[in-house]
Amino acid sequence: MKKFEVNPLILTGITLCAFAANSFLGRAALGSAQIDPLTYTLVRLLSGAVALVVLLRMQGLGRISGSWAGALALLAYAVFFSLAYVHLATGTGALVLFGLVQLTMMGYAAMKGDVLKGLRLLGALLAVVGLLVLLWPKLQTPDSLLAALSMALSGAAWGAYSLLGRGSKSPLADTAGNFCRAGVLMLLVWAVMYFLAGRGVHIPGVTALQGNVFQKVVWPMPTWGGLLLAVASGALASGMGYALWYRVLPALPATSAATVQLAVPVLATLAGTLMLGEALGVRLIVSMVLTLGGIYWVLNPQKKPASQSVD
Repeated sequence: MKKFEVNPLILTGITLCAFAANSFLGRAALGSAQIDPLTYTLVRLLSGAVALVVLLRMQGLGRISGSWAGALALLAYAVFFSLAYVHLATGTGALVLFGLVQLTMMGYAAMKGDVLKGLRLLGALLAVVGLLVLLWPKLQTPDSLLAALSMALSGAAWGAYSLLGRGSKSPLADTAGNFCRAGVLMLLVWAVMYFLAGRGVHIPGVTALQGNVFQKVVWPMPTWGGLLLAVASGALASGMGYALWYRVLPALPATSAATVQLAVPVLATLAGTLMLGEALGVRLIVSMVLTLGGIYWVLNPQKKPASQSVD
């Protein structure tokens, strides 16, 4: 019996939709206050860990691996991601995240001697200008400023995580191990924050204050909808998404693998517009063109055609 194989192009499309779904699911849960960002992060990491371990066992790929450095980078990415989506729109958050991931990796490459020149340098500058065009109005209010900074830190952390994982001989096992470690660390963070909240310490963005004269710190209970969105983000968008990505990656040239990810912020923006009713403003469109176009130039510099000898 002939083995059924799915077209790599179809798998790539599904994978990109899964990556974009992380932004959509996060904004849907956190923007509507269905769950607090710390609980969302905890559920997302733990459900992602379970899904990845199950996939690892099903494929017979052995034990989990990874590192604590990778787990810390993953934890930082996930926490700042959740804090940012309390205030940022889906497309805005996805573009800032993706832009900072790429800029972080470009900066690391430059430090290692891969200096940007010509169109590549122009592309990097365009990407920075695009992010500034998008974020400048948001830097005028404290909540938006903190949200933008949180997503920038999330992108930098994910860039660091990607750099730590380069050259991995077993990416699925490493990712599963990193998710497991990050889930344990997040459980400790959540427990400490919950203990402090119970002692009357207000945690902005997480707890709420009740009362006028004598205010009481309250940790809001998550809704079932918020919990389900967190599980979907961890188990499906993250766990299944990464598993599919590692499956299609060998079929893609290195440059193409980086380039196709330019579609993720676009898909996330469309999801936010169509399913959450978020506005698709001119500023976001212009910023997206500048940022993604600039990154494309960095990844795909125009090369001069080789001169042909005349016999």
